[in-house]
Amino acid sequence: MHHGYDELAVCGLTLRGAAQGGIRTCLMVPELDLMFDCGPVDRGTLRFDRILVSHGHQDHLGYLPYLVSQRQLMRKAPPDVHLPEEVVGPLRRIFDAWAEIEDFDLAVGLHGHAPEDTVDLGKGRVARAIRSDHRVPSLCWLVERHTRKLRSEFAGMPGPRLRELKERGVEITRPHVEPLLAVTGDTRIDLFVRDERLQQVKVLVHEVTAWDDRRSVEEMRAWGHTHVDEFVQVADRFRGEALVLVHRSLRHSKADAEAIVQERFPASVRDRVHVFGT
Repeated sequence: MHHGYDELAVCGLTLRGAAQGGIRTCLMVPELDLMFDCGPVDRGTLRFDRILVSHGHQDHLGYLPYLVSQRQLMRKAPPDVHLPEEVVGPLRRIFDAWAEIEDFDLAVGLHGHAPEDTVDLGKGRVARAIRSDHRVPSLCWLVERHTRKLRSEFAGMPGPRLRELKERGVEITRPHVEPLLAVTGDTRIDLFVRDERLQQVKVLVHEVTAWDDRRSVEEMRAWGHTHVDEFVQVADRFRGEALVLVHRSLRHSKADAEAIVQERFPASVRDRVHVFGT
């Protein structure tokens, strides 16, 4: 297995890739045909036609020009990259510079988004951009499944009667939104505290960079990151099925982080907490 590359199966989803604080973050979810961020991971990344980017730091985005170039060599279609609107202009200039250096055009679809914009993923799924809380413009991406459910007043009614009502034009269903997966990117804990959607999503992939007192909460906050001390205080607000902690600094081993989860996280949540990254 490549250094830093990890894989985790949770709630019918496979999380695959790397999430090392300050080094590289790239998370692939094959069941959703989605890749989150584009740090340098050289295994499996070329297959994804749609990439959701949290912010413009190089450990999350710097691999993109090379990835686009490689896809082009393989005669694959340009990928669609969804990212904060503030990043589009500078990133376009980077692509123009590489095109000048390499002497051929690099085709890429750059789609800038403001908070609460949505991206239609097909199959009833939507990705929603949520403003996260980092040092530079950044977005958390929330994948929702949009369906329709029978209205409560018609529950238990026989099928023929329901069909009859429907044929008469009665609205027997209502819209239903199920939050499936949220990937925060780099963020302070404030995002989780203020946004109930992240507390209720089925799978939450959340940054925790510092895991002991070698770096203080104040220092982490100044850099726009989350310290484990902060998450311990609020973890019992999580109502979903899997809380996946990523972006661990290389100062901390996976075993150390998993021990801290068992020792310090509230009993109500610790069995749902996963530490991602080797």
